[in-house]
Amino acid sequence: MALICVYGGLAYATLVFGRQMGVVVVWPATAIAIGMLIVWGRPRPWPEIAAIGLANAAAHYALDGELILSAVLGVANASTVLATCLGLSWTKVGTGAPSTVRKVVRLFFVAAAAPIPGALIGGVATASVQTVADPFHATIAWWLVEAVNFILLVPPFLFWRIRRERLAARLGGWDTRRTDARRRRLRRLELGAACLALAVAGVLVPITGTLALIELSATVLLWFALRFGVFATALTASVFAICVTGAAFFDFWPDVTDLNRSSVLLPLQAMLALTTVPALLVAVIMSERRRELAALDRDAQRLSFALEGANDGLWDWHVPTAEGFFSPRACRMFGYEPEEFNGSSAWDALVHPDDLAKARAAFDAHAEGETAFYEAEMRCRHKNGDWVWVLDRGKIVERDAEGHAVRAVGTLTDISERKNLEQALEHLATHDPLTGLANRGVFERGLLRAAARLDRMGGRIAVVLIDLDHFKQVNDTFGHAAGDALLQETAIRLRTAARADDLVARLGGDEFAVIASGQTAAEFDSLAERLCAVLAETVFGGGFEVTPSVSIGVAVAGVGAQVDDDLVVRADRALYAAKKAGRGTWRFFGGAGRVA
Repeated sequence: MALICVYGGLAYATLVFGRQMGVVVVWPATAIAIGMLIVWGRPRPWPEIAAIGLANAAAHYALDGELILSAVLGVANASTVLATCLGLSWTKVGTGAPSTVRKVVRLFFVAAAAPIPGALIGGVATASVQTVADPFHATIAWWLVEAVNFILLVPPFLFWRIRRERLAARLGGWDTRRTDARRRRLRRLELGAACLALAVAGVLVPITGTLALIELSATVLLWFALRFGVFATALTASVFAICVTGAAFFDFWPDVTDLNRSSVLLPLQAMLALTTVPALLVAVIMSERRRELAALDRDAQRLSFALEGANDGLWDWHVPTAEGFFSPRACRMFGYEPEEFNGSSAWDALVHPDDLAKARAAFDAHAEGETAFYEAEMRCRHKNGDWVWVLDRGKIVERDAEGHAVRAVGTLTDISERKNLEQALEHLATHDPLTGLANRGVFERGLLRAAARLDRMGGRIAVVLIDLDHFKQVNDTFGHAAGDALLQETAIRLRTAARADDLVARLGGDEFAVIASGQTAAEFDSLAERLCAVLAETVFGGGFEVTPSVSIGVAVAGVGAQVDDDLVVRADRALYAAKKAGRGTWRFFGGAGRVA
């Protein structure tokens, strides 16, 4: 009912004033009715369209009293509304605000094509009762008026959806919650200046009577398009067009008379439509650009949050020039602020020399297309001098015409905690938890490595087995804490007495072993003597004092094939011989050593 009242009243008023002024080319009622249907969002407004046709026919009949002609003109206007609704639905412009350039182009296509059926019907019907008008010119005039008024008046209704969907936005998407009071005041001043400039341009047009001055208003509308968004541009353009057209309609233009009013109004509305179209296109382009920038900003924030949450830093590398960008998180990973860190020159110096070559090889393999992505673990020097373990991952994202890598991007992840945990687990798996010496598994693998080294470099390999004499008595007399302290002190003295290349291990209980390398049997004789002397020194602990003794068995191999379990068996036999000889001494397999 509201639509019928608004449309019928506008239609009747337009006909009355138009005929009083001698023109019928000002026809906003149909465009406003279409706009109201758009705002209401009716997908199939068939009853409303029929009611528009009846209201239009009634307005003509009230003025002319010709039933058939009024009915035909009502059908013509209803067909225009119907074709427009179908066109908006078909192009999917009416289902949402035309916020892309493609949708705006579709909107102008609908504005040009939809009035054609109604113009054909109305133009022929009008020409049939007006002897001064031929059907062709009447049809063109009808079509032009409907198309122009659609372009001038319908866009604000379409873009109103943007306003309605963004409740917190003002003037094309400016969020008042994100701007401070000073910025809002400046925004209002700019909006006032733009409105004043448009008003001046609108006044100059009727004062001078020069249609070309509308181009001045086009410049101001571009100001609205660039700064205030699509809704403000569409609304301002519509208000400006109504005011300028009204000025001409009511004889505010110089040299406008009843005879030439129609010849002025028709080109004036066409000029206004041509002025509005570029402004709307620019406004939509700017709106689309703002959305894309906002989307990029949101994506960048999400990426930043994801990287921060994952403890990752971001790098971007220009391969030909070796210039790189490191995110603030990546810089702080190494103890630097972004302004302190120059990744282009500092990276090679930052990476541990033992890891740099492997990292370069991994990157080169990816650059040559051998791997899908680049990945390397490396140690990097922290600002405080410590080494930080990082996982460096990346991918080539740009290549030149020859396929050479140009740009690579990736992430840096601090994996120091993981590496420390791995090292701790590895140490637990390969070392005795009480003494920190290598365990039996490492000792057995050490035999294999010693055999390979013996075949490669020559010399001799010896297995030295050490057993603490009367260890059970220490536990029984002083307690297990004293026994543990004695084992720990024995391990420390073994590491001190053995050479750097020798492998020292605890095989279990109070039994220790050394895999030693040398050139002559005399070297191992000297080693056994030194171990007996060092390990026999008194051990002082909390509430106890123990002077231990050890029995040592030594077996020597001259070729790699002899370095196996049999070598350990021979050393064990030598150890048994040392115990049998009274303990506190050492024996070689197949011979005797001196008593320590």
